[in-house]
Amino acid sequence: MQFFGLTEKTQWVRDLRTYGRELLFWLLLLPAFGALGSRESNRQMAGLVETCAFLVVAMSSLGRLKSLGLTFAAWNPLCRRGTSICTLAGLLAGAIIASIARLAGQPLGVESGWNKVVLAVSLGPVLEEVIFRGYLFTAALFFTGRMSGARSTSISIGGIAVLFSIAHMATPGITVLQLCCIGLTGSLYGYIRFRTRSTAAAALTHGTYNFTLYLAYWFGLAR
Repeated sequence: MQFFGLTEKTQWVRDLRTYGRELLFWLLLLPAFGALGSRESNRQMAGLVETCAFLVVAMSSLGRLKSLGLTFAAWNPLCRRGTSICTLAGLLAGAIIASIARLAGQPLGVESGWNKVVLAVSLGPVLEEVIFRGYLFTAALFFTGRMSGARSTSISIGGIAVLFSIAHMATPGITVLQLCCIGLTGSLYGYIRFRTRSTAAAALTHGTYNFTLYLAYWFGLAR
């Protein structure tokens, strides 16, 4: 009887730790996102500290976010090979889009400022991928589940990519070409999310892609 009580207590402690980890995931992500986007230097520095803390929590929580609705986000770990493929995919996609922007004489749409770089490379991709390739993609697969497997997947990937592009329409100065590129890269993130079953994989590809755009901008390869 005492053993049973200890087992129940151990399970309760484990559940509490799980809820605490996932609550910390959101409590660090959202405030850090707002602080980094601020114009005040003090808040930007605070956002940087919160971003570092969030990344530690996010990395240590791979495969462990199973409650508070995060089970649908599929924040799962990657093997070394998967990590390499996602990184290379982001670099290649960024190089292609930067080349298209250069040929078309259009800006990449990157924002100046170290805080914007950190936001675009880390928190932005995580938040966007958890929403679009996490919750919305899971919902799309559910609602198209009666279709054949390949058709359901294609419609889900394409549909969420379109929503992803539409969500960027409010960005000041955005062009039709940029929206099309966002839709294409959104399809790439969706495909990676589906093949790896990990939103973290899509976030890694997304972050690497954004970083590649900044590299092209810094080295004068595109404006």
